[in-house]
Order: sequence, then C-alpha cells, then structure tokens
Amino acid sequence: MDLEHLLDLAGGHTGARALQAALKLGLFEALADGPMQAAALARRMGTAQRETELLANALAALGVLSKSAGHFTLSPAARRFLLASSPNYAGGMVEFEEFIFPLFTRLEECVRQGAPARPADMFQNDPDETRRFMIAMDSLVRARGDADYLAEHLELAGVDTIADIGGGPATYMLALLARHPSLRAAILDLPASLKVTRQLIAAQPVPLRQRLELVEFDYRRDELPAAVDAIFLSNIVHGEDEAVNRALMARCFRGLRPGGRAIIKDHVMSEDLLEPAAGALFSLYLILATRGRDYSFKEIAGWLHEAGFEELQWRRLPAPPFNSSLILARKDGKQMPVVN
Repeated sequence: MDLEHLLDLAGGHTGARALQAALKLGLFEALADGPMQAAALARRMGTAQRETELLANALAALGVLSKSAGHFTLSPAARRFLLASSPNYAGGMVEFEEFIFPLFTRLEECVRQGAPARPADMFQNDPDETRRFMIAMDSLVRARGDADYLAEHLELAGVDTIADIGGGPATYMLALLARHPSLRAAILDLPASLKVTRQLIAAQPVPLRQRLELVEFDYRRDELPAAVDAIFLSNIVHGEDEAVNRALMARCFRGLRPGGRAIIKDHVMSEDLLEPAAGALFSLYLILATRGRDYSFKEIAGWLHEAGFEELQWRRLPAPPFNSSLILARKDGKQMPVVN
C-alpha cells in the first residue's frame, strides 16, 4: 500500500457524502432529461449555482456524471441506479448509508467497550427507521439482482412451501413465487417489519399475494408455526452472535419436514475472515449496530451439523455483481437439488 491509497482510505467519506447529498438534493432527477449546464441545473434543483457546480464536478471526477463543454450528463450507471423510475434504483441503500454514517464516528468507542453504538433492535423501535431499513434492503437486492438470480438458478423441485425467516420486504419470495406458480411462501418477521411489508407488497398482483403469508415471528425465541419444505435465511446470521445462531439452526431443523432444506445466503467468509473483503468491512458496521459479524463457512457449518443437518454445500455466487454465497443443507438423506 502506498501513501495515495492510504489517504484515499482516510478520505473515503468525501465521495460517499457527495453521492448521498446529490441524491437528496435531486441532482440526478434534475439531469434525467438530458445534459445541463451548472446554472440551469442549480435553478432546477433550487440550489446555489457555485456550490452546485462544485458538487457536480466532484461527481463527474468520480465517474458518476459526465461533463463535456460545460454540460453535465448522467453516466449509464447513474441513470440505471440513481433514478427513482429505474427498476434497478439503489437510492434506498444510498440514503440508508447516510443514515448509518454517524455510527462510524463511534467505532473507536465500540472497539474499546465491546458493545454496539446503538440498540441492537434491527431498527424495530422507530417506524421511520424500520421503513428506511426495509426500503434499503429491498433497494439493494433489486439493484444488484440477487432475487432474480436466485429465482432463475435455485432448484426448488419438490418444494411446495418455503419460509423466509426475517424476510422483511419480501423481495426474494416475490421473485420465487413469480417463477414457481405452485409455490407458497411465508415471511416470518417482527411486527414492525411486517407493517412495512404489507405496504411494499400492496401493488403486487392479487394472485401472487394470495400465495404469500405474513407471520409475526421472533426467530430468537419462536418455533416455526408449521413445518415447511424449505427455509430461507438471507443476511440473518450476520446480525446475531454465535449462541443465537446455534439456537436458530436448531429451530430451523425442527421446523422442516423430512427431506426439507435450509438455504442460507450471506457473506460467507474464508476461515481467516478476510475474504470477501466486503464482508470483512461490513463486520465493522455489524459490531456498531448488531450483536453479530460475518462468519466463516466452518462456523456456520458447525451450527448446522450440530442441529442435525447433512451434506452441506457452499455455493459462491458470481462476482461481480455479488459478494455473497449460499450454504445449502438438508434434513435427511434425500438428494438435494443445488444451484446450477
């Protein structure tokens, strides 16, 4: 590592804040119809011309915008991910990053004291926080394409019922239901989350919603209300400590029918916890806001084996765009279909 790289790390917040501020100020929407000079851009945004031009210059230098002959234009990535009308809009995640930004000013305190910088409540105690969190998760998955990829590649032959534990905005289950017309799914989540889920799925076709059940459920203490063929956990284990995860795997085992399978999607780390690098960095956010961190395959496999699961498989998803993996496990000796 050279000094330039080191200083880029030290000042990485500058680019992040430029992107977040531009999104909230409406800069990207203002450029949706085509190139614009700084004066016209500032008028459309209702902002100061000099400062608007400097912000746009910074974004152009970062590649988010293009600049030619004094006119600013959206880059293809900005048009795809930063316009609210795009099906790949990632603005919810950009705004969530701004929301959690202050937590990182308390990282030193967190490391010294060994405790989160905020209540580890999964954003359940404030309706605005719950909605912001849920929209961010939905936004990220839609922008990156996780749910569509799994719907296309996850083999669910023989699966009639699936429970998404902590499924939040239902992004994954809606994609699976659309792909598999005979499948029935349930979102098992906390009451505050499910209030937002109902709002987010309201625009979905009625036949699709009729195959999706919303169930109040606390995976830290509740047993599954009915046995299912498959259980899906996306980005759940990283939010909890080892003891909670060990108990959760046991609940999943008890909640599956014979021949049932568990599907875990998460940053699955190498044994030294360094790869993927995104997971190592994400663990810093996790210690600030949760009881968890990103875990290695060896650690997750240990909980699954202890619960009684067999024939574990670790399937890395293609990178890019993904930086996560699947862990597949079965309850008994039946052959389990895998991701192709």
